Amino acid sequence: MTSTGSVAASTPTPTSQHSAARTRQSFIDRMTSPGGLFLSAVMLAAAFPLTAPIRDPDFWWHLRSGQLILHNGSLLHTDPFTYTVSSHVWTMHEWLSEVLFAELYHWGGLAAVVLVLSVVSWLGVLCILGRARLDRPGPFALGIGMVLAVIAGYPIWGPRAQMITFAFACLTLLLAERHLRKGGRLALLLLPIFLVWGNLHSGFLIGLGFITVIVVAETVAHLLHIKGRAPAARVRSLALILLGSLVVCAINLNGPSIILYPFGTLGSAAQQSLILEWHSPDFHDWSVRTFGVMLLSLVAFIVANRSIRLRDAALVLVTVVLALQSVRHIALFVAAATPVWITQADMLLARLRRRPHRQQKLPPVAMRVVSWAVLCGAVLGVYVGSRLLPSMHTREDSLFYAQDFPVCAARWLAADPLPLKVFNQYGEGGYLADKLSAHGDRVYIFGDAALMGDELLYSYGDVESVTPRWDSIVRAAGTDVVLFDSNAPLSNVMIHASDWVQVYRDAHNIAFAPKERVASLQLPPQPPFTAPNDTCTTLAQTPASRLDQQPG
Repeated sequence: MTSTGSVAASTPTPTSQHSAARTRQSFIDRMTSPGGLFLSAVMLAAAFPLTAPIRDPDFWWHLRSGQLILHNGSLLHTDPFTYTVSSHVWTMHEWLSEVLFAELYHWGGLAAVVLVLSVVSWLGVLCILGRARLDRPGPFALGIGMVLAVIAGYPIWGPRAQMITFAFACLTLLLAERHLRKGGRLALLLLPIFLVWGNLHSGFLIGLGFITVIVVAETVAHLLHIKGRAPAARVRSLALILLGSLVVCAINLNGPSIILYPFGTLGSAAQQSLILEWHSPDFHDWSVRTFGVMLLSLVAFIVANRSIRLRDAALVLVTVVLALQSVRHIALFVAAATPVWITQADMLLARLRRRPHRQQKLPPVAMRVVSWAVLCGAVLGVYVGSRLLPSMHTREDSLFYAQDFPVCAARWLAADPLPLKVFNQYGEGGYLADKLSAHGDRVYIFGDAALMGDELLYSYGDVESVTPRWDSIVRAAGTDVVLFDSNAPLSNVMIHASDWVQVYRDAHNIAFAPKERVASLQLPPQPPFTAPNDTCTTLAQTPASRLDQQPG
């Protein structure tokens, strides 16, 4: 009797089966409707700008750091790459990302890194779509909003550790918004998310900040009885989850001090003034104009609709300020403001629509499903063939990388039998550290600006901008070789300096050594760049107008 009763209780009833069938049919109808086809194509096409070969100059030292962590079985507590700040204490806030890069590189080379980070970035965009759909906007507003968002973030996209933070930030906003609307326990996933995020990247502070903004805005909305506020119980539970997330972030190989670490970067005047990514967006640059269009249109929509939830307004305001302060924060604006843009655009379209929406008569289900599959397959096929595979299969010694990184110069330096101290371009220190540190060479500076410290950053800035003390700074550091971009102001000055000798040149870099020490350094001769089927030969023979081409 008991056994029979248990089986009967677990058997789906006709009502539940009918409900599931209706839900399934509704989903199929949405996905295969004209709007669903449009949105599916947009989301698949969004992967195009998110996918590229490695352009982030910091990737290379992250990769080498991860390899050293795996080799040593512990974090690196001091800097193994420079001859200037090797005594500085190193807080490896991205240690887990670096280990991930090293493992991916070990098993699949750069192809595996590009593939995984492209997928992670796309999942972040998918979370934006999920949050936007909570307001049930029409497919046109959804599609156009997602297109704008992906184009607006173009200056930031690419395989880099920051894309992990972008994806987690989008997921955090989705879970927080869903909790305020529907409740439940799904928001508890934020605790393990922050546990992992806190070890992957110091950008976890962004996620904590987003939740804080939401909780504060909802608290104010309740105090002032503002329309659109969430139930108070859900706000309180989200606040408790915020506290729990803060606690789990302290579970880190760097210790609880990791929670305060990001403030060091935000408070560094040297980083804000010298590093391009921390500069304000230049709207003369076409790549940031879509961000400007998205921002201005969002303001216009809000003014026209005269309706916005306080938490949405707070998130938009905070991320607008951040994005106008630093171009790298445009990704945060995209993460937080895109669903608001979509909701506001849909509200305006609904007001402007004069006639009520009529139910469309759709073709048979089988035909619609086949059409959807063909469309998605076509877009996906074009993406894989024209974007993903070329990005994955671009070799480290290819012309694509040689035009952005000192590929040929690193090969030349590696031929020297002695370990060298190389004064380098800031953005090239990571590549040189990756390729030459095992040889014993050391760089002047690389991309962990917090580790470098403001004093070194300012000294580097004085040399790069060729202030009167540039020569004394370079010599006082004990530099053996200066390696800089060929067309940099410093290079132009050093060509005419009587106490420096040009010892190397290619289409990308030029190198100098102190005149009195050239013989003792045992530097290799200038390569002729005539070997057939060689990247450096191709680089030397390629006109400057044809460089910066896409891989393929």
